[in-house]
Amino acid sequence: MNANNYRIKTLLFVLLSVVSFLQCTKDREPTAPTEIERPKSLAIIPAEGELAIPLNSKVSMIFDEPMDISTFPGHFFLRDLMGNNIAGTFSPNDSIVLFTPNVALNKASFYFAELRGRVRDINRNSIQLNNEPILDDTTLLLSTWFYTEGDYSNGGFYNIYVRDKKDGRIIFLRDLDSITAPISSLNSPDGLTVSDDGDYLIISNTNNNEVIIASAEDGTILKKITVAANPTSCTTSGGYAYVVSVNGKAISKINLITQSLENSYSLTFFPGKLAVSADGNTLYTFDQVTRDVVLINSNNGSVIKRIRNAVTNLVVGEIRVDKVTGNIYICDSKGRKVKVTDSEGNNLQDYISFAAGIEPIDIIFFDNYAFIIAGNSVYKYDKATATLLNTLSFTTGVKSLCVVPTGEILYITLASSVAIIDNSSARLLKEIDLVSTGINTIISNSKKF
Repeated sequence: MNANNYRIKTLLFVLLSVVSFLQCTKDREPTAPTEIERPKSLAIIPAEGELAIPLNSKVSMIFDEPMDISTFPGHFFLRDLMGNNIAGTFSPNDSIVLFTPNVALNKASFYFAELRGRVRDINRNSIQLNNEPILDDTTLLLSTWFYTEGDYSNGGFYNIYVRDKKDGRIIFLRDLDSITAPISSLNSPDGLTVSDDGDYLIISNTNNNEVIIASAEDGTILKKITVAANPTSCTTSGGYAYVVSVNGKAISKINLITQSLENSYSLTFFPGKLAVSADGNTLYTFDQVTRDVVLINSNNGSVIKRIRNAVTNLVVGEIRVDKVTGNIYICDSKGRKVKVTDSEGNNLQDYISFAAGIEPIDIIFFDNYAFIIAGNSVYKYDKATATLLNTLSFTTGVKSLCVVPTGEILYITLASSVAIIDNSSARLLKEIDLVSTGINTIISNSKKF
């Protein structure tokens, strides 16, 4: 073999060896001196379960080094609640990859994001997870879900208030889910409502035989008014608050403008629960012995009418008035029914009946819907037809419910927590532990501060 043939064969061998080496190590191209460490995924923003996300938000994927943007299409997905893909573009910002939707996100909506598979850094190194290289297209690297802002968050949030009878406090939920307890040291509060203008909280401080007027903005106590024994349920109409005193056999009429007791109507029976007509002229309460619903003139305290034997055995459930139709709804818990009559107490009839063991305790109206609390569940009905639309069930008893004025969100009190629910999809947004077994009433303000 001559020298030239030897050199050619040697060169071919070296070239074949290099090609073979590159084929075997194609996932680690290029080799030294360029960096060959595999990248790591660190986090994704918005964080899991974050709420009130702006509609023009981007999704940020954070890594420990700059990434190759071209490897992200087909590996990152942003989907809505129905599973529809949201189109968008990718862009780098140092070691962050941004996904920008092509159009604004929908209001008060769920979105789910996930990154999967073999994305690469700018040196073409495939990503690692748990110190292992990811060489497939399906392994989940990052994921999150979030809930966008809606009318509920335009110009701020509605204050939500929770009555905690056991610990003697009124808890505020601000900015959707931020907890404070500015009103404390109460003595077994058994009633809570908010004035029609949204400025005041009215609290029955039951064992102190007083009604408290407090700022609905920050909880500052403005006035304490002595009333008849054991004030419980309270309601408002216009510039007045009305409070039932069970053992005192009275209804107190409080002027919210002067913040004073305007009148106390003596009763011949032990009252329970309280509601007021849409026009403010009639009060509705129970006679706890006869279990009649008693209609009372709110201007002078005279009894207008009795609806005989409206509930079965015990007064447990609430009386509520639909402010749109004026109809009165009576929760006959032990009879396992919700009953309805007109504003004058005529033609009492069954509205909804429940199976054995399911006792309705409250009914709340919003728009064309009625929400009935019974046992461990909330039942959503078409108000006009009484058609059941949905059922929300929990592991503990449901105590109270409110709907924010814009309608997107429900707040539900459970044994020791508050569940925040998306009204449209009936999906849980968040559950907040209030570390008390005495929570009950939950109400929303009608204004924002």
